[in-house]
Amino acid sequence: MKENVILIGSGQHARVILYNIEEQGLYNVVGILDSDKSKEGFTFEGLPILGSYLDIDLKDVERKFNTNKFFMAFGNMKYRKEVYDYFINKGWESFNIIHPNAVVSSKAKLGKGILIEAGCLVTPNPVIGDNVIINTGSQVNHDNIIHDNVHIASGVVLSGSVTINEKALIDDGVIVSLGRKIGRESIIGAGSVVTKDIPNNVIAYGNPCKVIRKNNKF
Repeated sequence: MKENVILIGSGQHARVILYNIEEQGLYNVVGILDSDKSKEGFTFEGLPILGSYLDIDLKDVERKFNTNKFFMAFGNMKYRKEVYDYFINKGWESFNIIHPNAVVSSKAKLGKGILIEAGCLVTPNPVIGDNVIINTGSQVNHDNIIHDNVHIASGVVLSGSVTINEKALIDDGVIVSLGRKIGRESIIGAGSVVTKDIPNNVIAYGNPCKVIRKNNKF
């Protein structure tokens, strides 16, 4: 029997989440909470939008749908941590979505609220924190440390012993070489090759990857 769950957000990323949940086959999405109260009463992909999570009584939602399980279904890095923490502090619990075509080592240490999409490879001994996105076809290799609230886009290769600090965004096709560290709230541009450590709160890209400017988006 599938477990009831609630999605948070009703934008394009929610379609990705719904696809992966369907493929995983473990959960039944019963409704969506959004930040926009005006969406209440409408539907998204056939699912009811229950209202704004800021206004609705979450205890009523728990009782009505027999669940306090949620998953973040929007990708905006500026707000993902804030909203995730909001639900955790309300006593709700997230869960992991792992596409059945992903290969994840049994020795990987996984937090909660993690999305691992089709074609991903997670080899032994990485530590992956809470509320992390690992997009299609990316590799998280041995002894990596992926902190909370990180977004790894499609086709990324993280070599061994890489550290990605909280709220970093690693864009499509990036390669991070052995032992490198990416700073908190930094963005690595698509196609970059990271051969040196990247500090906190910057935008960096290129081959080799270089700091371009401060990150003012977060």
